[in-house]
Amino acid sequence: MLQDVATVTSADAIWLGRLVHWKDRATWFGPLGDWVRPFFRKGAWERLQRTRPRDLPWDDYDWLDVVLAPKLLVQIDTALDLLANALEGAVLRSFHGCRVADAGVYHRDGLRLNDPTQRAEAVRRMVAEDEELAWLRPTIDEKLAQWGSRERDTGRLYVCADDQPQLDRIGHYMLYGSEWVTALLGFSAHRALRRRGVPTMIEVDLPFRTAAANTRREFARKLLQEWVRVTVNAPTFIPKLDFTVTVQVDLPPEMIVGHYHPEALKDPFRQFEIHETETPHCPSCAADRSASGAAFA
Repeated sequence: MLQDVATVTSADAIWLGRLVHWKDRATWFGPLGDWVRPFFRKGAWERLQRTRPRDLPWDDYDWLDVVLAPKLLVQIDTALDLLANALEGAVLRSFHGCRVADAGVYHRDGLRLNDPTQRAEAVRRMVAEDEELAWLRPTIDEKLAQWGSRERDTGRLYVCADDQPQLDRIGHYMLYGSEWVTALLGFSAHRALRRRGVPTMIEVDLPFRTAAANTRREFARKLLQEWVRVTVNAPTFIPKLDFTVTVQVDLPPEMIVGHYHPEALKDPFRQFEIHETETPHCPSCAADRSASGAAFA
């Protein structure tokens, strides 16, 4: 029989204020084992430890539905709902890829929600200042007025639970900057965009309560699934998790805990050709903010 509600609820305190960093299993593997153990049937915990390694992809749902489910006193869906609720108290180490001249602006001002009016003004300044974009000057106001995607992402910003996919397969945010601007100006502006700023990965400690409940639930599935896989297969590799969190509040500077400049990125717009970063640092790095340069995987 499942332990009483008070016991299970007290286990949620494991996550209060705890940093969860996907790539650093020490931040979540042990705590997740402590959290889930009360849900196991008698003797099932020991049986899981003795389970022979399985030849399953890391992201196969069978880790939960076949390997774990028969050993629990509750349905997998119930366990995921409870874990999603418990993770509301946790802090997610997350990442925001961008292109900026000085990352210090985020350390000072935090991350702001997308505002199309501010984006439009930035585009006008860019076109006015850059001779390579001079051909856009006569039409930029009309282009902005008629652009059907002007309101895309208004009032939102996006962070990822793992920086690896951005370094490997979706590096365009750091190669060209704002997706809003890139989509508006098109491929002809790519060279000009790459001359502005430095590829930058912003590191954010995001209180998980700012994420939608369904986002926490999906992350709970990824986390518990990986916990089962590591428990059974004892693997050494860390999967690249393509997982985005949509945020609808400005993030204050105290949540910005670091940044770095990748030494190289793959361009998804050009068959993943490699672009090396000419200057992998910014003024904020020189001001005693260490940049832990990371290359593509």
